Amino acid sequence: MGRPRKARRIETVLEPVIYIPGGWTKGQPHPVEVAIEDFEIMRLVDGWGYTIVDAAEKVGVSRSTAGRMLERCRRAIAQGIEKRAPVYLDASKDLVLEASESGSACKVNLVPDSSQRLLAIACHGEATEDSPVARIFGRAPEFAIISEEAVLVRTLHNSGFGVSRNAAGKAVQLLASQNVGRIVAGRFGAEALRLLGEAKIQPMVASGLSIRQVIELFIAK
Repeated sequence: MGRPRKARRIETVLEPVIYIPGGWTKGQPHPVEVAIEDFEIMRLVDGWGYTIVDAAEKVGVSRSTAGRMLERCRRAIAQGIEKRAPVYLDASKDLVLEASESGSACKVNLVPDSSQRLLAIACHGEATEDSPVARIFGRAPEFAIISEEAVLVRTLHNSGFGVSRNAAGKAVQLLASQNVGRIVAGRFGAEALRLLGEAKIQPMVASGLSIRQVIELFIAK
């Protein structure tokens, strides 16, 4: 039996991203992965001067776990800079956000121009308020499309689901055709982030939350 995943508390909306060094080409090293929750510990300790104990309490982990997270993050970023490799910031496979009944798991920072386009949520099967967010963006079976008024407009079958290659490309193409400005999923691959950036669709992580909680978190009231 695998070890149970534990919830994390992160203060800001999670935005996966790739930081690419100047002069980088595809022939150079593969991206170095940094887990968003590990970066949150480093942000608090190195960026804002929190003690490791206080940072651990804010994120919802033990002191020893926070220490390991901080060490992992520092090492990955140092190696990425040394190798001139892209730094890929995304959720780890173990991330589960902690959500209260009101859905206030974290503070919301919306991109200014995102309110003019729809929100999509990667999900499994027919979407209901209690449906969980799908773990992998490109392989999600369905996308729930949410309006600015927090109304489920429609559910779309993901054309990238079940294909052997270019799943992310097909999913991005579908969302772009539906005027989607933001997409929520559990994880995004490096290629998915590149394609979403080209399509001007903002990726956001919400692992372990339901569609209802995502709507309450990511749509301005």
